[in-house]
Amino acid sequence: MKTGCKFKLAALFLVPMVLAAGCSPGPPEKMEKIVLGAETVPHSSPVWIAENKGYFREQNLVVEIEQFESGRTALRSMLSGERIDMVTAAQTPVVFNSFTRDDFAIVGGMVYSENDVKVLARQDSGISAPADLKGKTVGMTAGSSGHFFLGLFTAYYQMRASDFKTLDMEPTRLTQALIEGQVDAIATWEPHIHKARKILGNKALLLSSGGMYREDFYFVARKDFIQNRPETLKRFLMAIEKAEEFIRKNKEEAADIVVKRLKMDRETLNATWDSFHFALFLDQPILTSLEDEARWTMRNGLGDAREIPNYLEYLHSDALKAVKPEAVMIAGKRDNL
Repeated sequence: MKTGCKFKLAALFLVPMVLAAGCSPGPPEKMEKIVLGAETVPHSSPVWIAENKGYFREQNLVVEIEQFESGRTALRSMLSGERIDMVTAAQTPVVFNSFTRDDFAIVGGMVYSENDVKVLARQDSGISAPADLKGKTVGMTAGSSGHFFLGLFTAYYQMRASDFKTLDMEPTRLTQALIEGQVDAIATWEPHIHKARKILGNKALLLSSGGMYREDFYFVARKDFIQNRPETLKRFLMAIEKAEEFIRKNKEEAADIVVKRLKMDRETLNATWDSFHFALFLDQPILTSLEDEARWTMRNGLGDAREIPNYLEYLHSDALKAVKPEAVMIAGKRDNL
């Protein structure tokens, strides 16, 4: 009896040990490094949240972030060397570079806004309506969404690009140029517009332009990175998806993280935060927008291309399909990078 009891007792201890041994995880996955070029604006909030909350680490990723003043400059930097794997950028830099090369692709949109890019003027420059821009100097960032938006704005108000002079500057410089009177107006995005309005006070005039343009903000990657590290890309998007969800469910805490990361005041972020729609996406309007901007570029002699590129070749949907299939809504898309 005693021997049998001892056997049963030993078995009771042995079974859990065997089960534990069978269910124990294998060796931890190797940490992989990604170099991401990110514009230091609230548009990149999912990046700042994923960084702060450890979502990249959860996916066994070490994301080294290089900061840029604009998506234009970030994309140029990625395409000029091999160090950067992926960047954040809006439509216009994608279009400008698509005329000369096809070694990059959009892997997912992370935010869009229909009220982000604006034209802000100085009333003491004699500007009280859009038509008053004639003969004036407008600051913008060439090859950026601000550049394209200025083209839309000009056409909407039945003006020509030759009606005013333009100065090309990085977005952070535009605010100061308007404040100092070096330019009479600027065409750019938030939070630069809000900062200039706050300092200029009653001298500033925001020219009507709401709903004229859906500005998208994408993750754009090198095609060799996409091809050689597909699982790494999926894990990156999983971290971003978790960050997007955190923003939607924890708006105030997310805003606190962004304010601290970008060293900006909370009032400035609050003034623009609600215009951003944070969600991963690849939808049909992306293609329409890229094609429209390509036509504008060609019509205004800003690129060397004579035909619109096939922008299906600049979209990679496999990674996002694996992470969030409902976010991919593009007709006729086939991935053959």
